[in-house]
Amino acid sequence: MSGAEDMSAYITLPLCRISDRHADGSLTLDDDFIPSCQNIQVSKKLRVYLKEVQGAIGGRASDLANRIGSPAQSGIADVAEFMMLQLLNRNQTRFTHRARRSQLHPEDFYLDLAGLLGELMTFTEPSRLPCPLDVYDHHDLTKTFKTLLPEVKRALHTVLSPRAVNLPLHLRDGIWQADIHDTELLQSATFVLAVAANVPVDQIQRQFIQQSKISSPEKIRNMVSVQIPGIPLRALMVAPRQLPYHSGFSYFELDKSGQAWTEMAAAGAVALHVSGSFPDLNMQLWAIRG
Repeated sequence: MSGAEDMSAYITLPLCRISDRHADGSLTLDDDFIPSCQNIQVSKKLRVYLKEVQGAIGGRASDLANRIGSPAQSGIADVAEFMMLQLLNRNQTRFTHRARRSQLHPEDFYLDLAGLLGELMTFTEPSRLPCPLDVYDHHDLTKTFKTLLPEVKRALHTVLSPRAVNLPLHLRDGIWQADIHDTELLQSATFVLAVAANVPVDQIQRQFIQQSKISSPEKIRNMVSVQIPGIPLRALMVAPRQLPYHSGFSYFELDKSGQAWTEMAAAGAVALHVSGSFPDLNMQLWAIRG
């Protein structure tokens, strides 16, 4: 039956789509076409979709779990990160079960994907709301999944950045130094120095600001030798809520308004010199996203 004939009395289901017809009369079928079916296992495209989503969920969950457990995070993983990991673990078990089944209706697969996307957008979209999706159409599965799959993949690959980033300080020839490779942090984050030593806390709060210099690595030694002011520190009365609480630490915020900060940001590294006596000195530099 040709497409020109009246088919109003018939119920039709598309089985394939021709993408090209060659001079010898042979045909090339569209590999992206998804025929109407009762089981996704009969469609290579839908089987690939399921495998891709299952793999992306597992990879994202593994990366997030490793980051939460990293010593560099020092127990400051955001609640949102744990909630995202919970979401991923829940959906990983669901899609693993789906992949093992010999029978899965396309609409059930669609609902699984739409539900996953809706949950992910709570974390990945500024509006916290799901985007509009094409309505499920059993007679046009190609269109049904054409916009849904890319949105799911995009949401799965959106990085959930931690609010607080630890910038390890390394001692080099009497100067503590930390590299800052993320320019976004330099532009928008709040930088906090946590300090502890084997002296009374009030002594740190009184003396540390006067006995420390912070600047770019290129300028630090000159600042120390001629007593030029560096990046000012402002004592904080309480620890920032984004940071882990450790007894005995005092917290100081770096002032980003001066020339010394501009020079340090251009260098992409911060240098710190501490004079005086602070036995068992322990310092942590944190960047807190807004």
